[in-house]
Amino acid sequence: MPIHYTIDVARGVVRVAMSGVVDPADTLRFLERLAAEPSLQPAMPQLLDLTRVGAPPTVAESESVAQGFARLRHRFEGARCAVVVADPLAFGAIRQFAALAARA
Repeated sequence: MPIHYTIDVARGVVRVAMSGVVDPADTLRFLERLAAEPSLQPAMPQLLDLTRVGAPPTVAESESVAQGFARLRHRFEGARCAVVVADPLAFGAIRQFAALAARA
């Protein structure tokens, strides 16, 4: 899976790195695994490094992930997320996903 994460309990932060081609199924599996982690606290901030991800997701892919995220939202309630990207297109895709997830 092109998604790796660590939960730094001492610092109270989740660090996520994605690379290569990340499809909606990969992202949903990652979210499910992270949500099931006993050490994850709902309001734990997250830092996502997407600088090595290939093409950004399509709108349909983002919608699919947003719908899946809606089922897990309670495990991430109150969490803030900082995202590092390599280009403006990826930044736009992240903003689009945030809007879709908020509506889901």
